[in-house]
Amino acid sequence: MNRTQKTALCHLVVVLLTLAMLAYIFFQLFVLKKTPEGGRLLKLIILILLFLLYGSLIVWSLKRQSPKEPEADERDKLITTRAAMAAFISAWIVLPAVSVIPQTIFGDDGCIPAWSLPLIIFGALLILMMIYSAAILVQYFFRSGDGNK
Repeated sequence: MNRTQKTALCHLVVVLLTLAMLAYIFFQLFVLKKTPEGGRLLKLIILILLFLLYGSLIVWSLKRQSPKEPEADERDKLITTRAAMAAFISAWIVLPAVSVIPQTIFGDDGCIPAWSLPLIIFGALLILMMIYSAAILVQYFFRSGDGNK
């Protein structure tokens, strides 16, 4: 597993954990219409643990298997370019979707708290990061060693 794959796997793990936490908060606030259980201290502890997990995964992904391992070759650059294009194209789908979903949930006369708007954009950013990382991993999985696939 090269450095690009390790970094993509690291991002995918952390993004999925963070999205699960945001989905729980969204469900508590907007579906059950109550404040999420657990105080601010619990949320802060979870956030700190996610950052520590992310930091340790980044350190793991930056570690080379051997000193002769190159930083990146042409195939790695091509894969990351295609993954960035996939994330860019999906941004044209995700950003309008997160703009329409609150209107669909609350209707034309409903309102959402102002503090939830940054969470919505942050969730969209996490989804785009997940798409980018998944596109990298999928390309490595389906690519053969000789590059003919």
